[in-house]
Amino acid sequence: SMATYYPDFVMVYVPNTPFQKLKDGMERDKPLQNGKIDTANEDDETNAERSLRRTKKKIRDYVLCNKFDVFVTFTFATERQDADRCRSRMNVWLKNQQKRVGYFKYLIVPERHKDGALHFHALFEGYNGNVDRATNPHTGKPLRKRGRRIYQLPSYTAGFTNVERIDDTPESRSRVAMYISKYITKDMPLFAHKNRYWASVRLKIPTILYNVPPWYIDEEPE
Repeated sequence: SMATYYPDFVMVYVPNTPFQKLKDGMERDKPLQNGKIDTANEDDETNAERSLRRTKKKIRDYVLCNKFDVFVTFTFATERQDADRCRSRMNVWLKNQQKRVGYFKYLIVPERHKDGALHFHALFEGYNGNVDRATNPHTGKPLRKRGRRIYQLPSYTAGFTNVERIDDTPESRSRVAMYISKYITKDMPLFAHKNRYWASVRLKIPTILYNVPPWYIDEEPE
């Protein structure tokens, strides 16, 4: 069994049937109809799916273990299809803000729209920069989303921002974790070290224990 300890709950995994991973070179090949053996595409697809699962789990772990307090969407006014250019602008803003307002934790996931334009969805913890109320440019009235106030970052000038507060509750963190992990897809761009996201240092991660005692047998799962 394996138990993953999060700040708000414990997730226990007990396999129905013990299994053992095959060693490299022992995988069974699948012959094609013409008699030749070619598993390159199958292996590539399997590796890609495995990579996506690991990335989604990593994102959820970060969100569930850290107390991010704002959700920010960054858009770009120009060169929105250029992933490297957008990342460079985002990185410049991050470095400038860390110098001006002090260290804050962040987790950033890109989203590519159907037209190729990029957005960045970011979670911040401990950001002390200026945050202004967002208003309708035509009416001047405060903007709201699902009945909640919307804010913006005046320090970001490469496009527009949309800032929402995150409640400090396990339910809110779970919703944010599921929401932001849905942007992890095979079509999203890769950045430094071939990551589909980038994160600050010092982010907390869950504790994992193997072969834990069966204390959970008498517990009622929620």
